[in-house]
Amino acid sequence: MGTLHKPSAAALLDRLESNAAGIARRMALAARAEVADYAAVRDPVFAAEVLDHADEHVRAFVRAGRRGRAPAGDELDFVRERGAQRARELMPLDALLEVYLVGQLVVWEAIVEAAGDSRAGMRTAQELTALTFEYTHAINVAVAAAYLRESRQLASEAERGRRDLLDHLLSGRVPGLEEERRADALGLRPHGDHAVIVAVALGDQSDSGAGIIVRALNREEPQKGFVVARHGEVVAIVPVYVRRGPRELRAALERTATLLRRTQGLDLRAGVSSVCSGLSQLARGYGEARRALRLAGTDAGVIAIDEVPLIDYLASGADETALRLLPPRAGDLLEADRRLNGALSATLRAYADCDLNVARAAKRLVVHPNTVHYRLRRVHELSGRDPRRFGELAELVTALSLLDAGRR
Repeated sequence: MGTLHKPSAAALLDRLESNAAGIARRMALAARAEVADYAAVRDPVFAAEVLDHADEHVRAFVRAGRRGRAPAGDELDFVRERGAQRARELMPLDALLEVYLVGQLVVWEAIVEAAGDSRAGMRTAQELTALTFEYTHAINVAVAAAYLRESRQLASEAERGRRDLLDHLLSGRVPGLEEERRADALGLRPHGDHAVIVAVALGDQSDSGAGIIVRALNREEPQKGFVVARHGEVVAIVPVYVRRGPRELRAALERTATLLRRTQGLDLRAGVSSVCSGLSQLARGYGEARRALRLAGTDAGVIAIDEVPLIDYLASGADETALRLLPPRAGDLLEADRRLNGALSATLRAYADCDLNVARAAKRLVVHPNTVHYRLRRVHELSGRDPRRFGELAELVTALSLLDAGRR
């Protein structure tokens, strides 16, 4: 824009500077009157800060006018400091930016008043009015950058605090008074009921995938959410109420999974624990949620541990000894079952569910009873175990469950 050399411009800027305190008061009053978030703060210290900062702005604008350019570099440090402070105070960024726009209007009004009605004064007022836009743009960019940088830092510190607390809670150590206070401050009820959720994006171990899940779960729990990304998974601890237990949480997670699949292309898998009473049970809940997660498959991407059949739960945690105790020919049965697309295992389970009643099993499978008889004989031939005997049927169903869990 070039330096303003006109005597009228210098005189106008001198008038603004001499009346800086009065203009600052008008700016502070306008900010409190027109910006609701500022009006809501009743602290007299806050009001004094707003007034002092307004005075800084008037004088900074006068210096900018004498230089003929908007402030830059360290000349903007005073607004950067204020932006970081307001971020720490949780003042909304839009309110902060609106205050600076209100201040620009007050400065413009002061310029017009100081310029008077002369033609020369009006030309000078026009030049300074253009500078108010450049000035406000410069300070808004600086204050927004400082605000966002401080907000990210605060969020990072809060995330570290949540992660540290979660690591302590999942270690199995009994939480002390300090941990209870930290938990309460972070949205957990130290003596309340919670469920633990462990979630992953199938085939996506990136930070972006975890971040998307964190944001999605926080939207599900906007008030009480405690959600942390750690070690390639996302862990959420959410309150449980009378009408919203683990099964209801599972249903909510299924809705979230559908949304993420449609909007982000992420295939969400999650496990939900049973109810954990108090912080000391969260380690147990985490183990349950991870076990449920391992059981989540293509048909059911979200599993609540309360809904897992006992035999499937036991099979998912079987050790090498359990596998050595399988019937010697169980592998032959499994291979034949795979070739028949699971027809033999489906028949065994239907036969067991129908209390060893062939007719009912056939109806469930939508096949002829003779087909069920044939398949049961085939299982007997392959495994050496007779599925028409309850004990041997239970052994066969368990063996298939163990082998199926081993393939996951």
